[in-house]
Amino acid sequence: MHLTQQRPHHDISALFADAQPDFLRVSAPMVRYSKLEFRRLVRLNGVQLAFTPMMISDSINNSEKARQNEFSTGADDQPLIAQFAAKDPSEFVTSAQLIYPYVDGIDLNCGCPQSWAISKGYGCGMLRQPELVRQVVQEVRRTFPTDFSVSVKMRLLGGEDSLERTIDLARQLEHAGVTFLTLHGRTPAQKHSKDTLDIPAMSEVRQSLRIPLIVNGNVETYKDACDLHEQTGAAGVMAARGLLANPALFNSAYPDSRSTPLSCVQQWLDISAAAGDNLLFQCFHHHLTFMWSAQMKRELRVQFNSLGSKTKVVEFLKEHYSLQSGEDDPVPADYTDCTYTHFTPPKHARHIAAESDELAWSSKSDGKFFTEFRAHQLTGTGGEDLELGGLFGDE
Repeated sequence: MHLTQQRPHHDISALFADAQPDFLRVSAPMVRYSKLEFRRLVRLNGVQLAFTPMMISDSINNSEKARQNEFSTGADDQPLIAQFAAKDPSEFVTSAQLIYPYVDGIDLNCGCPQSWAISKGYGCGMLRQPELVRQVVQEVRRTFPTDFSVSVKMRLLGGEDSLERTIDLARQLEHAGVTFLTLHGRTPAQKHSKDTLDIPAMSEVRQSLRIPLIVNGNVETYKDACDLHEQTGAAGVMAARGLLANPALFNSAYPDSRSTPLSCVQQWLDISAAAGDNLLFQCFHHHLTFMWSAQMKRELRVQFNSLGSKTKVVEFLKEHYSLQSGEDDPVPADYTDCTYTHFTPPKHARHIAAESDELAWSSKSDGKFFTEFRAHQLTGTGGEDLELGGLFGDE
C-alpha cells in the first residue's frame, strides 16, 4: 500500500538519543488545550516533542467535520504525535492512515481514568485487555514503515502485583514494536491525586525496558522535571497541567518558576494575532486565564473573566501589564490544508452516531477543568487537587 506523506517524518527514536544525557521535554495530549497555537507557544519555550489533544478514533474515521474541527497543523508544528482513543486494531489503524501525512507518529491512549472511557473500553479500559493492546500495536507495525512512530500512553496497572503486571505489559508492547512508552505513575483508581505518584515504580519499569520511556506526573516546574528524570532515569518527561499554568515550564531560564513569565504571555498574544480567526476566542481567553490569572488581584480577575473579545482582552493587558497586541498587521500564521482524500476509511468501520453524540463536547462550553479552575481562582482556594479529567476527554 502506497502511503502519502505531506512532509518527511522525524525519527522519534533519534530524538531521544539526541537528548541524552539530558531528557526529552514533552507536551502532553490535553483535550481542548494542546491545539496547534498552544503547541507553537510551548515549542518556543523548550518543548521538543508535542502531542495533539486526544481524539476519538470512531469520530475521526467517520466524520470529515470531526477531522477538520479536531486536528490542525502547520509547517513549524513538528515533531508531532497524534493521540487517539480506540478499542480495536482496525479503528486505530484507520485513524493512523488518515493522519499519516501530517504527523510523525500515532499514540494509543490507555491512560484516561474517567468512568465514561473505561465503561466504553477506551483509555484505562484497554488496560483490562493487555492482549488487545498488543494486537493494536502489532497491526500498526504491520501497516506502516518503521520510521513512523507508534506508542502507548498508559498507567500503572491496579490491583495485586501491580508493578509486575505493569512491567509485563510494557515488555509485551516493546516486543510488539512500540517506539516508546509513556507512563503515568498512578493506577487508574488513583486518577490524579498528587500524593500517590509512585516514582520507584516508574523507575523499575524504566529499568525493565530497552526502548525509551517518558514519565508523567506532578511536573509543575523545570526543577520538578529535572528531579523526575534524575529519580527515574527516564528518557523523557511529560507535563500537562504544569504547562497550562506556565507554558515556559521547560524553559531552563526559569528553573524554579511556577508562574508564567510576562514575555511568554506576550508570545501568546503574538501567536494569537497571527492565528486570526483560526484561534477561537474561548481558547485564547482560557489559556490566558490559566497562565496569568494567578498574578491578578481578585477584582482584576473578575473583570478579566467577563471580557468577551480578543480586542477587549488585549486592551486590558495593555492597560494593566503594558503588554501589546503584537504587530498591527501581523503575518498570518501557516496552517496546512489538511485533506483526507488519500485514504477512504473502510466501509466496515463502525458508525456510532448515538455514541458520538453522547461523547461530543461543545467548543463553546467552558469544560469541567476550566470551570473548576476559575472557581478556585476567584475563591482563592488554590485548586492544587483539581480533577484533570476534563483535560483527557471526559466531556
